[in-house]
Amino acid sequence: MKRNLLMTTLLVLTVLLLSACTTERFQHIEVFVAETSEQNEDGFYEPTGYKKINAITTVEEGEHHVATDVKAIEDFFDTDGNYLKTEIIHSAFSRSKVTNTEDGDEHKKELQEPATILIPAEARDPFHLEKMTEEERERVKQHVLSFTDTLG
Repeated sequence: MKRNLLMTTLLVLTVLLLSACTTERFQHIEVFVAETSEQNEDGFYEPTGYKKINAITTVEEGEHHVATDVKAIEDFFDTDGNYLKTEIIHSAFSRSKVTNTEDGDEHKKELQEPATILIPAEARDPFHLEKMTEEERERVKQHVLSFTDTLG
């Protein structure tokens, strides 16, 4: 009986260790501009302006789970280019592939001054900063973390 319990325990631990070894983690650091919109009474979406975004998206996927973590600074503007607000966001989500359960949490803080970096002041149309240098990536990462680390 004890031998069977020991063998089962060892088997479970081996499976867990092997699955931990197959976990992949990706991190994307992005700087872009996106259109904002709202649904009208007819059900159609109409442009309301745009937002400038600095974001760090981390995705971790293993055999038994997937998790995402998004930390972002979003500066909102109306269609005329007038600044509206800034949102600091930290959103985390995870899903077990074994039990199919999900868990998530989001923290937000609003500021009253623009906070994104590396986006030209005149940028209003969809824009994505391509081919960032390693220095620019690190600068954006540290900048975003300096805001999101205060969210708790």
